[in-house]
Amino acid sequence: MVYVLRGFKSSEHDPKSNSQKNIKIEGCEIVSETVFSMTMHATSVDVLVFGAGAMGSFFGGILSARHRVTLVGRKEHVDAIQRSGLKISGKTSMIARPDAVTRVPHDAEPEIVLVATKAYDTEPAMRSLAPFAKTSLFVTLQNGIDNAEIIGRTAARVVAGTTANGVTFVGPGEVRHAGVGETVLGTWSGVSESELVRLRDVFAEAGVVAQLTSDIRTELWAKLVINASINPIAALAGVPNGRIAKDRRLRSLAEAVTRESAAVAKAAGAVVDADELVARTLLVAKRTATNRPSMLQDLDRHHRTEIDAITGKVVRTADRLKLSVPLNEALYALVRAREAALPGGPAGP
Repeated sequence: MVYVLRGFKSSEHDPKSNSQKNIKIEGCEIVSETVFSMTMHATSVDVLVFGAGAMGSFFGGILSARHRVTLVGRKEHVDAIQRSGLKISGKTSMIARPDAVTRVPHDAEPEIVLVATKAYDTEPAMRSLAPFAKTSLFVTLQNGIDNAEIIGRTAARVVAGTTANGVTFVGPGEVRHAGVGETVLGTWSGVSESELVRLRDVFAEAGVVAQLTSDIRTELWAKLVINASINPIAALAGVPNGRIAKDRRLRSLAEAVTRESAAVAKAAGAVVDADELVARTLLVAKRTATNRPSMLQDLDRHHRTEIDAITGKVVRTADRLKLSVPLNEALYALVRAREAALPGGPAGP
């Protein structure tokens, strides 16, 4: 039996697990239900998470509750995890104890590789992950819609996905789960239906409920539209996601950006509806109300943002299709200007 908490399923404590859980229940209804029997997938799998930032650490920590997980990340973060474990606070409360390293172990044989780098680091990441290209199942939940294609140039089997969970990097060894959101998985290349179902089960066994889709490209475009309507606005305004839903002016701007971006997605072949995406954008903003989006976190830390992979993709696609996107163009220019003003000069190309 498991307890269903705010969209996540957390199994009762398993003494054999490599994580310690202290699930915080915040005014939610507890529903008891059987999800998967222990005999279905009794053996844990080896998972390599390449890019242990906020989202990579969160999913790696959650998966480590039932599976053997190795996080590859920055030294300060890795050192903290090795000393005290990975603390996940907020909507999910636990101390996870995955293995943590700064380089891919030479003897690693992962069954699943979760690529969790920034979008602009996907291509160099694949050079480090090339040894697993023929043997591992590669999974991306990254921002942007080009990552799966880049990974697929090297890897034989690729699953693309999206997640609306809001996660903030608090500091070395700690991330905050600020908002629960839907996770969707779909085959990109070389993956059978049974393998995709198995991957969903692996996630579910660790507590992450994931939906499957037969049209992952549409879902990637939908997520891109939502990201383009929240990330740059929150980053430029310096506010958490929830303010976009509450502030009349910001809400109006987000709705207009959503409609503009949805038109581009539809013209590019995605099966999307502007009204539905407006509703989804506002729902994500409300569900992740306290989350400071990744683009804002990057600017706060004087890091390069993913504006090129998000709003930049909308602008470039609109240009190719000869569509007008003045709001996206303005947001793109403003975020790029903020990046250029960071210490060290312009960030990225």
